[in-house]
Amino acid sequence: MTKNDVKELQALRQTKGRKERGIFAVEGNKLVEELMNSQFRVNNVFATEQWVEKNPVLAKRIADYEIITPKQMEQVSNFVTPPGIFATAMMPKYKIEPKDTENQLILLLDGINDPGNLGTIIRTADWFGIKNIVISEDTCDPWQPKVIQSTMGSILRTQIVETDVVKFLKEVKTPVFGALMQGKNVYHTQIKCNQGVIIIGSESHGIRDNVMPFVSYPINIPKAEGSQTESLNASVAAGIIISEVFRKNH
Repeated sequence: MTKNDVKELQALRQTKGRKERGIFAVEGNKLVEELMNSQFRVNNVFATEQWVEKNPVLAKRIADYEIITPKQMEQVSNFVTPPGIFATAMMPKYKIEPKDTENQLILLLDGINDPGNLGTIIRTADWFGIKNIVISEDTCDPWQPKVIQSTMGSILRTQIVETDVVKFLKEVKTPVFGALMQGKNVYHTQIKCNQGVIIIGSESHGIRDNVMPFVSYPINIPKAEGSQTESLNASVAAGIIISEVFRKNH
């Protein structure tokens, strides 16, 4: 691996670098193995000799990898202690249309800016069978390392499309549910698992004013009597709502 190769891989730490190259990186046994078993186009796999010695079975399955030094791995890794296996792949180009909401439930994220929250939401959606996720243009980059790591591989099984959510919602003809502080009790609301949109707003501002007009069914997660908690974490709220949809439909 040359110094230029190292710089190219380090550039993948930044959103600009990933978008310019159309490439993202994953690290660790689980994610690299899932990447190899996915439909993604894998560019390169790098490993240290120490990793190969500790993981002979997985190394044999991967087969096509390049050995690099521990120092080089430290230079390109996003971890303080690198796991020893690092891969790059092409970013997918998915397409989600407003009309798709007529035969599936789509999750729409408005301004989620915490990588851990976004990763957890993606992982939860995958668990409950929601495969299409639309995100606003200012939602944090789903292909950044922290998000990918927190999805535990779910990002490789879901389709995520960044778009102008207002433009998207203008063309939606199905029910649009919005998670709000004020709304109908989600436990008393029927949401089909094969039609419509569920909107989850940002951690600090919730669903924004320009998106609110498209919410046809405001929904709320009731809190216990006497609870002084002001709000729920965005990923927790998403999990509760999606779980309730799944429970009602199964």
